[in-house]
Amino acid sequence: GGDAGLRTMNLILLKKSELTGSDKRCAVLDKADARAKHIVGHLRKRSGDAVSVGVIGGGRGVATLRLDGPSSSSVQDGGSNGDGNADPKKAGSDGSVVLQLSFDGTISSPSSPEMTLVLAIPQPKRLKALWSVVASMGVTRIVLIRAQLSPYGEHCKSSRFVESTYRSLIEEGMAQGAHVRPVVVDVDVDHVVCRETLEKLDLVSEGKGLSRTAKVFLDCGDESGIVVPPARDVVMRSCSADISCTTDGNPELDNITSSRPPPSAVLAVGPERGWTDSEAELFQEVGFSMATLGSSILRVDTAVVAGLAIVSAALDECYCSDSSKMNVANGSKRQRTERT
Repeated sequence: GGDAGLRTMNLILLKKSELTGSDKRCAVLDKADARAKHIVGHLRKRSGDAVSVGVIGGGRGVATLRLDGPSSSSVQDGGSNGDGNADPKKAGSDGSVVLQLSFDGTISSPSSPEMTLVLAIPQPKRLKALWSVVASMGVTRIVLIRAQLSPYGEHCKSSRFVESTYRSLIEEGMAQGAHVRPVVVDVDVDHVVCRETLEKLDLVSEGKGLSRTAKVFLDCGDESGIVVPPARDVVMRSCSADISCTTDGNPELDNITSSRPPPSAVLAVGPERGWTDSEAELFQEVGFSMATLGSSILRVDTAVVAGLAIVSAALDECYCSDSSKMNVANGSKRQRTERT
């Protein structure tokens, strides 16, 4: 069971608080740490080998591994550098794993598409299984709400959702998906969702501006006879570049093109029995668009995975398209500059 869990690490995740040394480019993992066991036992890395690492809320890159240090002092009984952190010069020979980063882990990665999952709270067992799966798909915010048809009881109250119950599962998913952006969790399940709830959770659209956020709630619409567009179409329509990459020398358009935020999406998935008609109306009133994953009736966990996969792929497509158009626009701008 434990070894199977270790194999989910496609990125060794570090916290900023674990970075040591004057340049904060070193981390020391105790030999009992699951990450150390994964590096040595599963990846079979040896001293001098490269390891893919990432810092939560920071950057990601390559670290060099060291398994034997110049001192026999252990990290626990003499390996401190005086500030509570392990001293990398006195670690290694006790079996600890030393990672020397080739990059500044404290600097955040460049902006990229963001995904928010709004989830009508499912049964606790199903939710527990979803934490790591959702985090592995690059979600940056998880919002739990209570729908009219959600299960409810003592196990579904907000007070039950303390960070210690889900944070390790989220970090496990981040390591699986190789993501370093922190995942924010907001919970409001003590009352059935209403406009005030969505406003408090900052899920109400106040105007378009330069925002490129696709807001989607899943609903098959079959009982009402409404033709519901596929989720991918809704995301592409909301997030695709709507400013021509050819700005014809207009500096204002140049500025708009270069300052536009990356595309993002909010995906709302209802309970097993779906959203009610009044909830569907509520979501549309606050700027969400109805979308479908197809004609099949899916379980919540299946809908979450399928929906996030479709939304993620669409966001990546828009983001790559942006990069291509920005390159063309910058090339045109350089040509105009050369001509003048």
